[in-house]
Amino acid sequence: FNVGVALATLHNNSIIHGDLTTSNMMLRGNSSKITFIDFGLSTISTLVEDKAVDVYVLERALISTHIDSEDLFLSILEGYCKKAQKSKAISAKLDE
Repeated sequence: FNVGVALATLHNNSIIHGDLTTSNMMLRGNSSKITFIDFGLSTISTLVEDKAVDVYVLERALISTHIDSEDLFLSILEGYCKKAQKSKAISAKLDE
């Protein structure tokens, strides 16, 4: 859930990470706050499609590296949709 909220914060500020994997996320101290690292492939964009691709890359990364990660991704998506601007349009792009 918190990963989705953190990703929504990036996207709400027009930041597309470009390489969303669990290897590019860190937990901050003893809290549940997520920090993204490695912005080498990042871009600035307000396009719904770019945000949807970012979320899709995360989904594919989870599937390829974490067994039975479907529930984890759904939780991330829930947090994302709760905080992301234009989340309905972004979700619709994901479903295409």
